[in-house]
Amino acid sequence: MLDLNYDWIKKEIESEVCDEHSLHPELIKTDEGFGIKACCEPFREKMVEKSGKMIEEETQKILEKMLKNMFKE
Repeated sequence: MLDLNYDWIKKEIESEVCDEHSLHPELIKTDEGFGIKACCEPFREKMVEKSGKMIEEETQKILEKMLKNMFKE
């Protein structure tokens, strides 16, 4: 199982500010993973997209590290 750094993702997402309302989103852990609460739907969608990219990047780094360690002699 991959050990994603959710604290880093949470910090990054919650540091964002809505252009329209000047409010921060909130990342909430759930049984299925996490959810994002935001002041408006367009901002929430933007944060969901950003968090998805961050998870993708983190997963890629973890897999590369695992493969690198697997083939080390």
